[in-house]
Amino acid sequence: MASSTTTNEGTIQIHRSIGGTGAAFRVAFVPYADGDDTKPAGQRSFHHLQEVRSFLKLLGLGADFIKDALRQLTAGRSAWVPNVSISEKAMRSAGFVNMENLARSNG
Repeated sequence: MASSTTTNEGTIQIHRSIGGTGAAFRVAFVPYADGDDTKPAGQRSFHHLQEVRSFLKLLGLGADFIKDALRQLTAGRSAWVPNVSISEKAMRSAGFVNMENLARSNG
């Protein structure tokens, strides 16, 4: 029987915008999928790096993952955190929507 806590596995992608007036950081969760369909399950935008740090903590990422992501961002414009498992509850708390289930329920 399946566990009552469903998790999604995938990659966290963080992109920093240079210039412009919008949010400086975009954080997306891209679940692993069969085939080439690698669309984000959800995305959030933030103006400050501290907000990104807090958001990653909310998702349940460990301190080492967060430190590595922030190190990647300070070295360049993007950060990738592969092999992340996020619970459905954390996805909802974070404001992410599981697009596959949403499409299935509306279909």
